[in-house]
Amino acid sequence: MMLAIGEQQDFTDEIQRVSLCEALDRILNKGAVVSGELTIAVANVDLLYLSLQLVITSVETAKREMLHVRH
Repeated sequence: MMLAIGEQQDFTDEIQRVSLCEALDRILNKGAVVSGELTIAVANVDLLYLSLQLVITSVETAKREMLHVRH
């Protein structure tokens, strides 16, 4: 997609048109972080709390980013 100078892009339309294959390609090339929290409780007593952070990327991207961080 090419835009002329001064032309605005509607990002909401682009986000809705991204296919699963394109999304997977972007995630593997740039990486993504998924985070969440989980609390298991019984009778309003919290028994277990988990805070999760998951990094999703390709091995090549991870190696490239590690080299970039070291220098």
